[in-house]
Amino acid sequence: MTSPENNDETIRFFNKKDFFGYPKDRIKFFMQDELPLIDTNGKVILDQKWKIKEAANGNGDVFRALNDNGFVDEMANSGIKWVSVGGIDNVLLRLVDPLFIALTAESGYKIGSKSAFKELPDDPISVFCKRNGKPSILEYSHISYEMSEQKDEEENYLYREVNILAHLFSIEALQKLSNVKLPYHRAFKKNAFINFEGVKEVPQKPNTYKFEKFIFDGFSCFDDMLLLRVNEDDEFAPIKDFIGIYSPETAKEKYIRYWTKQGKHIEYEE
Repeated sequence: MTSPENNDETIRFFNKKDFFGYPKDRIKFFMQDELPLIDTNGKVILDQKWKIKEAANGNGDVFRALNDNGFVDEMANSGIKWVSVGGIDNVLLRLVDPLFIALTAESGYKIGSKSAFKELPDDPISVFCKRNGKPSILEYSHISYEMSEQKDEEENYLYREVNILAHLFSIEALQKLSNVKLPYHRAFKKNAFINFEGVKEVPQKPNTYKFEKFIFDGFSCFDDMLLLRVNEDDEFAPIKDFIGIYSPETAKEKYIRYWTKQGKHIEYEE
């Protein structure tokens, strides 16, 4: 799934890399929608003179975008039973995992997700939970230290299963979610804009609100789901920040460490 902002560049990259050895006709590209950004006064901002700045509307648009492009029906008609969905920023994402597929199918659930254990109770990271008896995600801003320390009767932590954006959906689940209107979430982001003098301005701190759908809001459409806890060092190396634990440098280190452990020699381009 691409956006109008990066679609052409993404396709050029795949062509440049000869589709990484995959059959070209089996790789499908489809675009999600965009929405205008607004500032703290509720005004739209400009990307260029006379052009409103827009941004992609979140990973939760994947269900609608797949369906509108005919890919849900195409997969169903091709006999595909399970679809892996993951974040493109995770360089250790294991998309087609036979164990994960088998466990989810055997459980009888229509959806599954992988999780990683939240080692530190005060880490600002979202976790899986049950809300009104349905599977959901608890945002880190709503998790207190005391909640992170809570355990059930079997001494299992209640709020320590981290969402790493590695999901599995049955084709029936995709068909159902394609017709569900997911809510929008508001995120406060830093975005450059054209000011009243017609000059590009780059802010030093967040200045705009972005509206996004999230995949995990679809979980509550089902009675339950399978969770498979994995080793973060083996399957979670996202690139989200310029520096820190989710930086390109850290992701590259984890990627090389993992595949070296598997006996592979890794070559990469700077």
